[in-house]
Amino acid sequence: MLKKIIISFFFIFLLARFIFAQPNKVNPDGYNIFYYENGKISSEGYMRQGKPDGFWKTYYPNGTLKSEGNRINFELDSIWTFFNDKGDTTLKIDYKNGKKNGYLSTFEYGVKNNVKTGGLVSKELYLNDVKQGKSFYYENNYLFKSTAYKDGKKHGLSKEYDKNGEIIALTEYSNDYIINRERINHIDKLGLKQGVWKTFHPNDKIAVESNYLNDTLNGYYKEFDMSGKLVKLEKYFSGQLLSDSLNVETNPIKWVEDFYDNGKIKFRGGYKCGVPIGLHKEYPRDGTVIMAKEYDKNGIFLGEGAVNENDKKQGVWKYYYESGEIKARGVFKDNLKTGEWIFYYEDGKIEQRGKYNNDKPTGLWTWFYTNGNKWREENMEKGLEQGSFTEYNKDGIVILKGEYADGEREGLWIYHNGDITEEGSYQNGMQNGLWKSWFLNGKINYEVKYVQGVPDGKYKLYYDNGYLRKQGYYSMGSREKNWNKYDMLGTLYLTITYKNDKEYKLNGVKIKLPKGSNEQ
Repeated sequence: MLKKIIISFFFIFLLARFIFAQPNKVNPDGYNIFYYENGKISSEGYMRQGKPDGFWKTYYPNGTLKSEGNRINFELDSIWTFFNDKGDTTLKIDYKNGKKNGYLSTFEYGVKNNVKTGGLVSKELYLNDVKQGKSFYYENNYLFKSTAYKDGKKHGLSKEYDKNGEIIALTEYSNDYIINRERINHIDKLGLKQGVWKTFHPNDKIAVESNYLNDTLNGYYKEFDMSGKLVKLEKYFSGQLLSDSLNVETNPIKWVEDFYDNGKIKFRGGYKCGVPIGLHKEYPRDGTVIMAKEYDKNGIFLGEGAVNENDKKQGVWKYYYESGEIKARGVFKDNLKTGEWIFYYEDGKIEQRGKYNNDKPTGLWTWFYTNGNKWREENMEKGLEQGSFTEYNKDGIVILKGEYADGEREGLWIYHNGDITEEGSYQNGMQNGLWKSWFLNGKINYEVKYVQGVPDGKYKLYYDNGYLRKQGYYSMGSREKNWNKYDMLGTLYLTITYKNDKEYKLNGVKIKLPKGSNEQ
C-alpha cells in the first residue's frame, strides 16, 4: 500500500520537475511551454500565481507524450493518463480534489515471439485515496478476478473467472482474512456441467443456484431476488422435476412423526412444501444414540451425526456440499466443536485441518491449495491467532511470515510480494520501528521508521539501480521539512518543503495560493 502511495505522490509533482529544472522563462499567470536542450517540448500548460493549474502535458525527450491531465484550484482533477516512451498507456487515474476518486487503471506490456503483448492488468476503485468497492484484475486481456474492498482491505466476495467469463471460484474475505473458498460452475473434459452452479445479481447476491450431474439438473434448483429472498424452489432427479414450490415463505412447517409398534418414537422431522427443514431425528428401538440429519431453511442437506435428547450434537459429524461430496468432518460435544476437524474442497482434497476446544480453533491449523501444497500455517489459541504464521504461494515458496499475540501481529514480519521483499516489526498489531523493502536484485527499495502505525523520522525511497529516488522526513505521520526528489541517475531535480503535511515551498520558493483555495 505504501509503495502505491509513493508512486501516486511522485506523479502528482512530476510536472514541477520540468517547471523548476528548466531554464525557461516562466509566465506565472498564463500558458507556458518548456523545452529540453534538444529543442523538444518537455511540458506545457497553464500556471496561476506561479503554480501549475488547468490542463498540462509532459513529454519524453523523443517527443512522445508522457502524461496529461487537469488541475482545478491546483488540485489534480478528472482522469490523468501516463504513457511509456513508446506511447503506450501505463496508468489512468481518476482524481477529485487532489485525491484518487474513481478507477486507477494499470497497463503492462511485453513482447512474445516478436509480437507486442499486454494491456490492462488492473482496474481498482478508490474513494479519497482508499480502495473501496469492487476492483478488477486481468490476465492476457481477460478478466480473471474481481475483488471487493472496504477501507482498503479485502472484504466481501472475490470471484475468479475462466476465459469465457464464467465464474469458477468464490473467495469470501473479512478484513483481508479469508473465511471461505468455493469452486463452482465446473465443466468437465467432455464439456458437461458438473456440481454446483451459481449466477449472481449485480449486488453480488445469488440469483440462481442449481446442481448438475453430467449436464443435467440433479438436486435443488433455487432462484432468489436481489435481497437474497428465495422466490423459487424446485427439486430434480436426472433432469426430471420432482417437487415445485413457488411460494416457499408462506407455507407452514409440517411435522412428521413415525413410531415403533411399541409406541415409542422412531422418527421426527419438519417439512415445508414437502422439503425437509432443520433436524430430522431417527430414534433407535433401544433408546441409545439418536442419529440426525440437518437441513437448512431451503431444504439443503447440510450434514449428519448424533444428537442427545436436547438436540445437542454429539460425536462425529459430517457436512456435505450440495453435490453430496464431503465438506467437513469432526467431533461435537454438547453442540461445541472439539478435537480435530478437517475441511475439504469439493473434489475431496483437504482444504484445511486443525483442532477445536469449546468451539474455538486451537493449536496448529494448516490450509492447502487444490494442488495439495500448503497455503497457510497458523497457530490458534481460544479462537485467536497466537504464535507463528506462514503463508506460501502455490509453488511452496514462503510469501508471508511472522508472529501473532492474542490475534494481533507482533514482532518481525517478512513479506515477499512479486519482485519486492518487505520487512519490519509490529507492536500490538501496529507497524513499529524500522521498516525496509528490497528489490529482487537485492538493492533497497525504501526504509522508514514507524511509531504506533504511523511513519516517523527519515524516509528514503530508491530506484532499482540503487540511486536515491526520494528522501524526506515524517513527524508522526505528517510530512515536514525538505523532501528531495531525484532522477534515475541521482540528480536532484525538486525540493518540496512541508509544514504540517502541507506544501510550503517548491525549490525554495514559497507557495502562495489564492485566498480560499484548498491547500494540499
